Amino acid sequence: MTQPPQWQPGPPPPTTTKPAAGLWIALRIVGTAIGALFLLLAVSFLITDPLFLSGALMVAIAWPLLYFSLVVPILKRRNRATAAAATPPGNRAGTVLRNLAIGVAAPFALLVLAGALDVAVHYDELEVYGAETGTSVQATPASPPPPTESTAAPAPLTFSESMVRAHGVSKEHKGGQSNVRYVAGTDDAEQVKTLQKQCVQHYLEKTKAAYCYGYANDADYALTTIEWDAEFDESAYGGGRPCWIVYGGQPLNGPPGTETGKEAYEYTRIGCPGAVRFPGQPVPAPAAAPTGPPAPAVPAHNPCALLEPSTLTAGGFEERTAAAPGAPDEFARGDTRATYVCGNADSGVVIEIALLTSPEAARAQADDATSAEQTFLINTGTRVPFDATRGGAKIVNTKLGISRISWSNGPYAVQLDVMTDPVIAGLTPKHPLERIDTMVDATVQHADQLLTSGTW
Repeated sequence: MTQPPQWQPGPPPPTTTKPAAGLWIALRIVGTAIGALFLLLAVSFLITDPLFLSGALMVAIAWPLLYFSLVVPILKRRNRATAAAATPPGNRAGTVLRNLAIGVAAPFALLVLAGALDVAVHYDELEVYGAETGTSVQATPASPPPPTESTAAPAPLTFSESMVRAHGVSKEHKGGQSNVRYVAGTDDAEQVKTLQKQCVQHYLEKTKAAYCYGYANDADYALTTIEWDAEFDESAYGGGRPCWIVYGGQPLNGPPGTETGKEAYEYTRIGCPGAVRFPGQPVPAPAAAPTGPPAPAVPAHNPCALLEPSTLTAGGFEERTAAAPGAPDEFARGDTRATYVCGNADSGVVIEIALLTSPEAARAQADDATSAEQTFLINTGTRVPFDATRGGAKIVNTKLGISRISWSNGPYAVQLDVMTDPVIAGLTPKHPLERIDTMVDATVQHADQLLTSGTW
């Protein structure tokens, strides 16, 4: 009977020749040296750079070089010294996967984590120091721009310090960063951008870094948000005066710099008053002839008139207020023809007035906003319905620090939201129930008077 073939050991694997072994040793030495260099660069970036991403990028480059050039050979020698037999094929595959996870996937995960931390912790710094990525934060049109109006090119302008409206210096211990805001005195957005580059170069002669915000005219510069205060003008952030046309500059670690330009739709959306001309704006199409009766005009109102500064102060809130940007009918939908919104500086008090198509629709909206189904607020608070002429109700909850009041007045439905410091047993409350209740009642009475008279 024929015996099955027996397993015979194969020839031993060929040993690596000395020249090949020498080449691998040389490559590992070079990889280790380069990895160590990038590791030193990472330490330097982490010390001098306000963002995490630059240092994390250097670590991500150094990590695989050091791991595969230094750590893996050491682990292989240790395995040979402790294992008498060759590593089974399954273990070899596991070793390869482990090396890929540690040497490739781990540094990639580090980059993702560093980017997320920069967005969460250093969002404003990331916006200002976008130069470190070498990219400009500008939208790229998906299609060719529409035809533009034919206009003669204006005469070029030259930057001068007479254009500067505000100038501050920060980070002086690192060589200084100039934070500049200038007014170009032109309605041409492209000229404002040209001056921004000149502004940066001018102030780089004075400090190691420089950032310039360019405004077209004094009307745009004068528009401020509710968060603005005098310190904003000397900082690196432009949110307090939002009608800039372009900002950018050069960071402390040198070029490349960054430049961010505002698009025409953003300028219009904010409500900037300067009437700036942007490149690529389409030629206005002729208005179509009306085919039916014109829609009723949306009245102009000032929602902040419904919030009395003295009442806010008495309630323990910031008295400065500002209306939400945009046209009241921008988000008209269904029965809602227009919406007017105003809030105070600490966002503790916000009032929203909706103009609806009928008093019945306004009453229904007010009832729904503070209905008995709002158990989340009612269970630990108080709910007091208004009379039949107003509808809606007053819900005050000092335990959660959330109060909501809604009522109607003719075609207007009003919602007042108040955010307070929660009342904690044993501590003196900043916003006790009596104080909030008094402020809410005074606000409702004042707002109703203006809504009835139409003088707001």
